[in-house]
Amino acid sequence: MNVVISALVICFSYGIYQNYNTVIEEGSSSNKQLWIVPTSSPLEKINTSVTTKMLIDTLYELDTNTLKNIKSIECGAILPTSAFDKMSFKFDFTYNGKSYHDNFELFSDEQYSSDKKIIAIIHKLRTPEAESISLTSLSIGEDWYGKNIGDSKTVDVDDEEFEIVNDTLTMEQGPLSAPITSFYSDTPLRLNKGGWSVYISFNTDLTRTQYDDIVNAVKICMGDNAQVPEMDISPVTEIFYYKTVIIISVFISFLAGLNFAVLYRFVLLKRIKTLTIFRLCGCTKQKMIRIYMTECMIVGLPLFALTELIYSKLILPALADTFEYITYAYSPLLYFVMFAIYAVSSFIVLFIMIVLFVSKRQITELKAGV
Repeated sequence: MNVVISALVICFSYGIYQNYNTVIEEGSSSNKQLWIVPTSSPLEKINTSVTTKMLIDTLYELDTNTLKNIKSIECGAILPTSAFDKMSFKFDFTYNGKSYHDNFELFSDEQYSSDKKIIAIIHKLRTPEAESISLTSLSIGEDWYGKNIGDSKTVDVDDEEFEIVNDTLTMEQGPLSAPITSFYSDTPLRLNKGGWSVYISFNTDLTRTQYDDIVNAVKICMGDNAQVPEMDISPVTEIFYYKTVIIISVFISFLAGLNFAVLYRFVLLKRIKTLTIFRLCGCTKQKMIRIYMTECMIVGLPLFALTELIYSKLILPALADTFEYITYAYSPLLYFVMFAIYAVSSFIVLFIMIVLFVSKRQITELKAGV
């Protein structure tokens, strides 16, 4: 039990230190959302100077850790089509550094990640009832009416052909939808209510590192066309509390190692008759020390390693819900280093204790029952 507690405390101490060391260094905001705002006044209050190509290039510039924290990216574009006079395309997606994912679930990741010009439509556009479909854009005060495209395999969007890959959309999903990757061009993003062109939501509170990463990427890829509003990102307020937890955990680890040596010394006192028999039968002090040390290592080290494995597979995933960065602190090499540190420190403490115990007991004293 002593070895198990020692292993758990040592693993947890390091993990919590790395978790809150990261939080203290980076700080965090109280926001899980961010806007990219155009800097120039959009023409006709519809389109902005920020383009789809600028946004896609910005995503390519972001660090993997920033991309992992992004929950969704939302934006839109108003373009002329052969199915409607104009169409307000809405994009809601994520990008993990390798592939895209459509949050509307209309396109597969493979389709969304390609640069092919593809589109999904409502089946009604293939029937005479298409002309009964009307869309009202309150933001620009226009009504757009559908057109019967018949058996056409394509829809023209901004004078370019888009292949129809899905014709089962509902009106709730929108009569037309296309991936933003199909518009890797100078297609302008529309101005949304609130004055933003891109809205980004996050899984957890935005950190200083992630915020700076986005600001730098926007500056590189969008230049003077857009900016990211300032955010209040300050260090956590309970630093003292967490540093205290770290100190206590480290102190407990030291006491646990020392306690193991004291407990084993008590075991040796109970086994004084065994020591007497071995010594009377000619067993040297050096050999007795090796026997006791081997006994301790055989019992302690495998148990410590097993506890590390249980901690990694069962306990750590549960802690991740409370300590956001704790899982990033561990690696196979780190577990090996902690095992080695425990093995060396235990060996030194136990060796000193066993040498002192055996050396103090001479054969004459053992014969007398001392």
